[in-house]
Amino acid sequence: MSAPKAEGARARWGREHWALTLLMLIPAAAIALARWRGLPSANFLAHQLSLAATPGPLQHTVKDILFVPIGALIVVIFRLSLGIRVLGPFRSILLAFAFLTTGVTVGIVFLTLTILILLLARPAIQALRLPYFGRVSVMISAVAVVMTLGTLSAGWLGTASLRSVAHFPIVVLVLVGEKVAHTIKREGLRSGISRAMSTALVGVVVTAIASLPGLDRILLTHPELLLVEIWLIVVVSTLCSWRLLASPNAAPDDRSIPQRAPSRPSTPELAGASRP
Repeated sequence: MSAPKAEGARARWGREHWALTLLMLIPAAAIALARWRGLPSANFLAHQLSLAATPGPLQHTVKDILFVPIGALIVVIFRLSLGIRVLGPFRSILLAFAFLTTGVTVGIVFLTLTILILLLARPAIQALRLPYFGRVSVMISAVAVVMTLGTLSAGWLGTASLRSVAHFPIVVLVLVGEKVAHTIKREGLRSGISRAMSTALVGVVVTAIASLPGLDRILLTHPELLLVEIWLIVVVSTLCSWRLLASPNAAPDDRSIPQRAPSRPSTPELAGASRP
């Protein structure tokens, strides 16, 4: 890469970023000031710009929606500021939602078991030479079998904690397992396991933050914080892309990186010019 292109690839804080700052922070600050106690607008905003009165069954879903930007911010910090490689930008957030339901310990154990089963079953499924939709559908069904066995084993062993496995989102298991298998095939076993562990670690951190007492109440009563969170993601992505811990990442296997074929002359004239 030439020097001008490399310089242009660096993120800079330009006019577009300042415009986004005004677009995000000015409304958020105005709403925060209007909520100040004693102002006529405080009671109005407390009722009209708050999700605290959302019905109970819906409120849990709304909390998850409001927490997504915070989870995305944590993932961006780990990937760009710390330089830790994960399995994509959203799988850690999905794992966090799953861990909140099953618990971190049960969730990690079951996730590890499912990934191992999918890795072992993947060659056999590929040997069937099914099209993509067929392969993925078989893997989804295999995960359903594993979840069913886990739920049954809860009754056999008398362990109530295993019953929470049934609440683990099956799509999350398939997405993570398929990505791990694809990464191992493309970059090698060490890189695939490293990225899977990093993804689970970020998921645990996001779960811990989501479990902070009172955080869900703040998000429900101040939905304008979504604007601030989006702005923080832009700030971290633009100004804090330091990759401080990038060196410990497992490097991809050299054998998994395809080698480029030598370029050939595209015209007969060039082909003739290369001959002695």
